[in-house]
Amino acid sequence: MSLNKTILRHKPLDRVVHWTVALTGIWTLLSGLSFMFAPLHFLSYVYGSPQLARILHPFGAIVMTIGLAFLVARYWSHNHFEKGDLQWMLKVKDVLTESEENVPEAGQYNAGQKMILRQFIACGLILLVTGLIAWRAYFAAYFSIDVVRIALIVHSITAIVFALSLIIHAYMAYWVEGSIDGMLEGKVSPAWAKKHHPRWLRSLTSGKN
Repeated sequence: MSLNKTILRHKPLDRVVHWTVALTGIWTLLSGLSFMFAPLHFLSYVYGSPQLARILHPFGAIVMTIGLAFLVARYWSHNHFEKGDLQWMLKVKDVLTESEENVPEAGQYNAGQKMILRQFIACGLILLVTGLIAWRAYFAAYFSIDVVRIALIVHSITAIVFALSLIIHAYMAYWVEGSIDGMLEGKVSPAWAKKHHPRWLRSLTSGKN
């Protein structure tokens, strides 16, 4: 490949699903916050009414979960932990200060991205199971009130962890200039790839990817 050309990083379908997951994730998070925390009750009116927020919340979550499962299937093979990932994590300060010459070279995805993906998977599974247990219109009647209450507590705590993971993911994409463009347009420059994912770039130029 020519280094004068941009590099395809994310295919169109992957980008569409990624942004669908992001938007439905925010949609679901805000609706959940609106009826789980009284001071944030006003958020429910974004959906029309508190009742409508409660109805739409689980359906938005299902769309998000299906999209997340699709992305995991697409990206998992590129996100196995490798030699150097632990050292990368220990030198994350150098990443944040853009001193990546002091950090072990990253492949297609770095250790931080691999960790975030696993957080999303864990949170997604817990939110799905606890959400189904507490879904009053369809499934809650099959469980005792104590089980439903525990599910709601776990669901709420996991939602907070998921929200924090989402914020970290978005912040890191903003911090690393060019990352958001890569997910919007699908392409990155060879200079960007050389700086942030040099092993991935070499695999492309050698034809091994």
